[in-house]
Amino acid sequence: MAKKDVLSNNYFKDKDRVADLLNVYLYNGEQILAEKDIQEINPVLTKAWWNNDELRTNENITDVLYLISIPTDGVEKTKIIVSIQNQSDISYIMPVRVMNADANCYYAQWKDISRNHVKDKPVNSGEFLSGFMKEDKILPVLSLVIYYGRKKWDGARSLHQLMKLPENISQIQAYSLNLIEVREYQKTDKFRTDIGEVFGFLQNDSSKELLEKYIEKHKEVFSDMREDAYDLICIMSHTKRLRDLKKKYQEQGGNYNMCKAIDEMVQESRNEGKLEGKLEGKLEGENCITRLYSILYNAGREEDIKRTFTDRSFRDRLLVEYGCK
Repeated sequence: MAKKDVLSNNYFKDKDRVADLLNVYLYNGEQILAEKDIQEINPVLTKAWWNNDELRTNENITDVLYLISIPTDGVEKTKIIVSIQNQSDISYIMPVRVMNADANCYYAQWKDISRNHVKDKPVNSGEFLSGFMKEDKILPVLSLVIYYGRKKWDGARSLHQLMKLPENISQIQAYSLNLIEVREYQKTDKFRTDIGEVFGFLQNDSSKELLEKYIEKHKEVFSDMREDAYDLICIMSHTKRLRDLKKKYQEQGGNYNMCKAIDEMVQESRNEGKLEGKLEGKLEGENCITRLYSILYNAGREEDIKRTFTDRSFRDRLLVEYGCK
């Protein structure tokens, strides 16, 4: 699972893909964000505190963390933090994991602001105790969970689904997930990068016929595919043969022709099918002859058995006569 996570994390290190992902998820495909609006930041979030005389620490590592500048009508852009968490398997505690990561991100912002206020004079006790001024603001955090598994997500989609809630208390926060199920996602046609083809491949990989049609329809992209996209498809679709054929179909410029690799896989599958058919036919024929020899032997017809070795028409007539063919 760690290898899968590394590949999916590397795939979304590309800022253009991140902009594309957010434009589809947040704006239904409208081109609001661009690569220039995306800035990668350190995904390792740490905090330290004293408990009596003991120093306690906590470290939280999210998969990919970005600072996003949202264009607005004003002069300054609004900034948010976007966390992308890739999942190849279902986590049944995911809402807690996301909530904890978000809380650490807010905590880190608070501590950064507090450090910048060391020389400032607090106006009141609240500012003094918190190191946070009344006019200070922290950036909102948006966490996206991208799930690649074949099995439909049956884990909790909110904190409420992990609880047995009292009927008369409605104030407990739900903390819902922003979950993208790759194999169920319906907006693949709105992507302008190869995210659409990666998602589309995984949505069709359970059927050879559907996959062939999908690849033919998107032949231009699959004929010139970047390595990280090719690798992600291989690992998430569990297609080892496709991975083995990778170097064979590397094109000039370093990209890979997945169409040719798929064509070779399909041809290999067809050849295996023909071979299996021949083997089955051969085995069926051998079983028929063995049955005939058994009948002739039990009838004491050894001379007829010898004759079948040299007289094929005689052997075939006996096979039909005894219902062996």
